[in-house]
Amino acid sequence: MNLYIIIACHNRRDSTLRCIQSAHDAARKAGLNMRITLYDDGSHDSTAESVSAQFPDTAILAGTGSEFWAKSMAIAEASVLKTIRRDNKENPFVVWLNDDVVLDVDAFERLHELSLKNPGQILVGAMRDPLTSEVTYSGLRRSGLHPLSFETYPMSSVPEPVETFNGNLVLVPASAAEKIGGIDGGYSHALADIDYGLRAAAKSIGAKLAPGSLGTCARNPVPPSQPLATQWKHFVGPKGAGNPKSMMKILRLAAPRSWVVYYVATYGLWWARRICGSFFRVVLSRRSKQTS
Repeated sequence: MNLYIIIACHNRRDSTLRCIQSAHDAARKAGLNMRITLYDDGSHDSTAESVSAQFPDTAILAGTGSEFWAKSMAIAEASVLKTIRRDNKENPFVVWLNDDVVLDVDAFERLHELSLKNPGQILVGAMRDPLTSEVTYSGLRRSGLHPLSFETYPMSSVPEPVETFNGNLVLVPASAAEKIGGIDGGYSHALADIDYGLRAAAKSIGAKLAPGSLGTCARNPVPPSQPLATQWKHFVGPKGAGNPKSMMKILRLAAPRSWVVYYVATYGLWWARRICGSFFRVVLSRRSKQTS
């Protein structure tokens, strides 16, 4: 197995360095060849310089700061696939790795063993919170009527087939990556990983969740209570889960005949939940004052 790891980063120097160090440790324990390609999307905290100094064998691609995760990973993957074709090494894999992940030292060893039993399939590694050990990112399964209604798979003692996945740690056979057509950099930031899993399934390329968890990665912090206008701006912004361009793109893939209905419903439900939430908070606050 030859690992071609792709990482996107932006102004998280310390976590990026920890992540790369953990990848080196895991590859060394597994006895696997590894090459890391880092797409630095316009960091101004010396991330690229620090990585180059500490890990001089890392290939570093420079972005402008406007590519965000999806396009950064798409560019890194395209570069790596060219390298794989040129190298012509045996058993190449593209490995997605988030820069805030710290891999368990046996992560690649376990993925290697699982890949031997599941040739040609995508493998996903669940992440756990570094403090609580609860699952934070994992494979995903459908949990509702909305085509984007997914729930996180819990840890399991056996490999589990998944419908799609979070992109924190994903092992993709290079042949499968070529068949799927690569990460779609047309997304603003989020949803490109879910898109990839859905496209893989459409091409009959299975994805399995590895048993247990393979590293730590805390969830992004929940922002404090903000005015509705500010919440809406974040929701539809480049990194928001409801970015209109990305939402339209993923719904056209997931529900090609009814995507317009779900598109409208997505934003209608967002406002309904926020308005109802604000109303109930006001009611509870008034009752609390009356009883105190």
